[in-house]
Amino acid sequence: MNPENRILSYLFSGESVAWQAEGACTSTDFDFIPDIETDEGVNAAQQWCRTCDVRTQCLAWAMLHRAEGYWGGTTTYQRDQLRRVRTRAKCPLCASVELVYTDPHELCLACGVSWIRDVREEPIAATPLPAAGAA
Repeated sequence: MNPENRILSYLFSGESVAWQAEGACTSTDFDFIPDIETDEGVNAAQQWCRTCDVRTQCLAWAMLHRAEGYWGGTTTYQRDQLRRVRTRAKCPLCASVELVYTDPHELCLACGVSWIRDVREEPIAATPLPAAGAA
């Protein structure tokens, strides 16, 4: 098991879903796990997720458990893209090009999402983070 999955599985076991009770989506009848995900559906889901206090936990849980539907303001496809190891020129969620990297991770400065970078290639547009202690 890779280190990220070990950390996520420690924080979010299959039985540990107490954070869901605090979700903004608990007060809606919107279908967050539809049969077919649409652009209109993700836009509606994101309106709830933007104000949610447990969005990070929701997204992490969905990534760990490969959940389908709208979780943490993302679609199943977007989460599948985040799992792929590759170098990106822009963020797959917000399309920002303000990316930084520290091997093997890449981070979007605009929305805060991160992913594992393909270390076999040179970064496309990301700039390295300053070394710790460097001025």
